[in-house]
Amino acid sequence: MRIDCEVHAFRQEARLTAPFIDGSLEQLESAAQACAITGLVLVQPAFLYGDPTELFAQARKARMPVRVVPPLVQPLAPEVLEEWSRSGAAGLALTLDDPDTLTESIEAALQLGFHLEVSGGVNGRERAAELLLADGHRLVFRGFGLAHGALDPASDQRLDRLLALAAGAEVWVKLSGIGRVPDEWARAATSRLLDELGPQQLLWGSEWPHVTSAHAYAPSCPQTLDWLEELVPDQDARDRILGETPAALYGFRNQDMCI
Repeated sequence: MRIDCEVHAFRQEARLTAPFIDGSLEQLESAAQACAITGLVLVQPAFLYGDPTELFAQARKARMPVRVVPPLVQPLAPEVLEEWSRSGAAGLALTLDDPDTLTESIEAALQLGFHLEVSGGVNGRERAAELLLADGHRLVFRGFGLAHGALDPASDQRLDRLLALAAGAEVWVKLSGIGRVPDEWARAATSRLLDELGPQQLLWGSEWPHVTSAHAYAPSCPQTLDWLEELVPDQDARDRILGETPAALYGFRNQDMCI
């Protein structure tokens, strides 16, 4: 069982500013199978904004097990969230910049069993995260849980605050962002996360295809797995990050995970 916890699904024609990029399910599944990945989590890329129509349309084409993480950017009626749940949504992607405007939708998401995937880092938003955890929400922090990785992880107070928040809580951190964070920083940060949280609170996402400029994408899906192997050299820990941990969080069943 190997699960990629963040891939970007979209039709080529939906990406008007980078028409050579293909994020169709056919392309994603082909790349996944070549890497022995057996399950995908589809997370909406930012350029599709807040409308998840394209995301769910791609998910309906899936031949391998998928879960969907649509964006929550405005209040939604409970029946909309219920329909998303029936369509394979396992979580909602949001920032903690202004969670008060989304209170009712977030409460409805909790009742449906959704977890919340937070982008933009936790720095300055710790209180909002603490309140969500106190209410029973499960939080996933994307991209190492930091807005950027310019500081030394050994003394990065943002990482200290994230680790303090995650200790003993229903918090997961996604090892993702290859190409956006320096490799040395990523290795040092991962070492701290492994030491203090362990693989049971870590996930991996390729974020493939990577939209890095108007007409290019990089790196390849296999390269992101090589990156994970550099970050987590221990095979047992890596297997858990790729398998048991995401399967439990996203609700993948082992009997459905054969290529």
